[in-house]
Amino acid sequence: MYRRNATVKHYSTEKLKWYAETIASSIEGVDKTSIGALLATVPELTKYAPEQWYRTVNLLTTEGMEVEKMLSIIGGHPSILVRPPEKIAESLHCWRSCQFGDANMKVLLSAHPYFLEYTNHGQLAHRVAYLHSHFETRKNVYRLFLNAPNLVVDEQHVTEAKIIYLMQTMRHEVLEVVKSCAFVHDLEHLRCRHTFLERLGLFKPRSLKVDKNTPTGNPPVHQITDTSDKRFAVKVAYVTLEEYEVFQDLFRREISQDDAHEADDELDQVEIESEPRKSAYRKKGSHFMSWCSSDSFASCEGLRSSASQ
Repeated sequence: MYRRNATVKHYSTEKLKWYAETIASSIEGVDKTSIGALLATVPELTKYAPEQWYRTVNLLTTEGMEVEKMLSIIGGHPSILVRPPEKIAESLHCWRSCQFGDANMKVLLSAHPYFLEYTNHGQLAHRVAYLHSHFETRKNVYRLFLNAPNLVVDEQHVTEAKIIYLMQTMRHEVLEVVKSCAFVHDLEHLRCRHTFLERLGLFKPRSLKVDKNTPTGNPPVHQITDTSDKRFAVKVAYVTLEEYEVFQDLFRREISQDDAHEADDELDQVEIESEPRKSAYRKKGSHFMSWCSSDSFASCEGLRSSASQ
């Protein structure tokens, strides 16, 4: 049995070597070592014919793509080898129109090769213009796409809610936001982490009267949003993972209660408008919010004492 497995492995290795040599010999500027390493990492690539490789690589080379980035694109998105060349060219034109600069465009596509499936020029132009209006430069938009590729296709109202929260509620500066991966996460994640730090006294929004270059003492965006739960709890909030997990559960309940109150208030408003003489009053509030801001929260979970140590 062992001998049979060894024979199969040897055959596979020899086949891989032959395939790499075949690909490399048909493509100028590509050596068999690089192809072999790529095939070993992404075995799926062996199911594509050498002529498919040649056709795709030839087009990308004509478009000015360097070998290293070209192989990164193929390895990250193998099905590009069967994508019609005219469609790839159309997509490249689409991304060039973003005016990120040729070098930045190549970095972006090698990082997110599936972007080469995108050909909706009008939609992309609208998205770039929208982000540009909030983040000042096209280079910043490029950074946003690089760190959060979902921004290309996310609904605008979803993106807008995150922008408002990061830029207006938390009052972070543009450059700090674009260097992070904050937009990869959903709004609940951003709100939960920010609220946790705020209630611990570890985050205070920058005063509108203070110069934007004045240090705030707040953790940077990437430490708040882009870390694991354990690292965020221990290194940023100075508590245990278990304490943060308790807060996450309670925060989700708080959000659900607030949503329920809002729905009830909307229903009451409809009733008031339909029956002017009927008075309706609903006391709105969050018991959890007042509990979290009281000393009972600190004594129960030990969060404030942990934060001050």
